[in-house]
Amino acid sequence: GGLWWPPGPVGLPGMGKPGLTGFPGPQGPLGKPGIQGEPGPQGPIGVPGIQGPPGLPGLGKPGQDGIPGQPGFPGGKGEQGLPGDRGMGGVPGAQGPRGEKGHMGAPGMSGPPGEPGPPGLPGPMGPPGVTGFPGPKGEGGAVGLPGPLGPKGEPGLQGFPGKPGFLGEVGPPGMRGLPGPIGPKGENGGGAYQVPAFTAELTTPFPPVGAPVKFDKLLYNGRQNYNPQTGIFTCEVPGVYYFAYHVHCKGGSVWVALFKNNEPMMYTYDEYKKGFLDQASGSAVLQLRPETRFISRCLQNRPPDSYAGQYVHSSFSGIYCIPCRDEYALRPRSLPRPLRVGKRTS
Repeated sequence: GGLWWPPGPVGLPGMGKPGLTGFPGPQGPLGKPGIQGEPGPQGPIGVPGIQGPPGLPGLGKPGQDGIPGQPGFPGGKGEQGLPGDRGMGGVPGAQGPRGEKGHMGAPGMSGPPGEPGPPGLPGPMGPPGVTGFPGPKGEGGAVGLPGPLGPKGEPGLQGFPGKPGFLGEVGPPGMRGLPGPIGPKGENGGGAYQVPAFTAELTTPFPPVGAPVKFDKLLYNGRQNYNPQTGIFTCEVPGVYYFAYHVHCKGGSVWVALFKNNEPMMYTYDEYKKGFLDQASGSAVLQLRPETRFISRCLQNRPPDSYAGQYVHSSFSGIYCIPCRDEYALRPRSLPRPLRVGKRTS
């Protein structure tokens, strides 16, 4: 090239006409970057470049799904995945051919019992059974003919005392005794003396065991010494008394006793026979003192069967007979003289 001179200072603006365009000067130094301009219009699509290496994972949000691409070629067989959820049952298929008979299964649970079947035909008679136990005691048979007299047995044990005998005949009158001292003045006399006596009937059948039998229907009760609510006679006038009872039994045996206070005086037992209405009776002559209690009581160990009905009566009676010998001096004047039994001896 030619010579190069550095540019001179800037001159004052001229006043003349612009000159001709000069030659371009040398390229000045690189200036500072200018302000970013507005984006230009989009250019035409360039030729696709070679695929670069995969970039680093981005941090931005995922964009919208793109347009689906063309189906690719089938890939190779992958590893077996996890089992999915059970799908809905499909339509039942057609019945297949009958398979072979399987092995016998375990026995099932017992089903409910079926309805009873019709009775079968009678079987053949079995062998005779073993001899059974003895049966209950049968009813009493008819009385047989008396057998021959057996040999004399050994003396037995002494029995219980027998019943009191009947009163003997009245003996001859004794010597008249000396007159006794004059007694105190007695009370004013009333009506006729009422003899202690009673008769009562049983209206309620089957009284309880061990308790006094309450003959509660009174036919007579002189001096009110018998209490129909308790079945007890309480002696007020001392002396000799006669007592009697009549009891019917039905449906079972009956055992009755007469008690003087808490001491039994007489027992009566009647064994029931099927189809019959039996009767048991008893009586006794006893000496009683004041406040002595006399009772008729059932003593059977099982439910008693003392019976009473509209036309079948069970009764209990007692009557004063005579005063005791050592009690003549205590006898009231209005008391009747004792009855004499038997013939009078001269």
